[in-house]
Amino acid sequence: MSVNHIHAKEYEELMVERAERSGVEVDLDVLAVTFNLVRAANKLVADLEQNVYRARGVSYAGFRVLFALWVVGESEPRQLAQLAAVTRSSVSSVLNTLEDAGLVERRRDSTDRRIVTVELTKRGLETVLETFGGHHDREREWTSGLSPAERRTLADLLRRVVEHHAG
Repeated sequence: MSVNHIHAKEYEELMVERAERSGVEVDLDVLAVTFNLVRAANKLVADLEQNVYRARGVSYAGFRVLFALWVVGESEPRQLAQLAAVTRSSVSSVLNTLEDAGLVERRRDSTDRRIVTVELTKRGLETVLETFGGHHDREREWTSGLSPAERRTLADLLRRVVEHHAG
């Protein structure tokens, strides 16, 4: 086997073999699930960045924030951070970029100036809708090798993994 042509399954087996030779007990099924989950997520994000987001002038984090605003409407930055799965400090940076691009507006509450709300601008709405179309086309491509039942099963299993480790 050439290192240039190593397949994921072979790599997983080598990881287990190396770990066991080093005295670390490894469950191949657990390793395979997490290794391939991370691998798939990283490859999907890279594909979306290259083929969807970059062409529309937004980042992956930027799209997630725009998408969250589109789904739930006007929100506070801390809620956006949670929905977009980014840190509070990251959401602030992302919002600065989106605001500079004219895609979102931030407003302070008239009664409590500490409260900031964020909403999509008209241009932000157009961007999220256009970007989501391309995004979903790529999602379809990525899942086209699965049957509808397999897609539902995979989604259910991944949801359970995420909800089990919600802390």
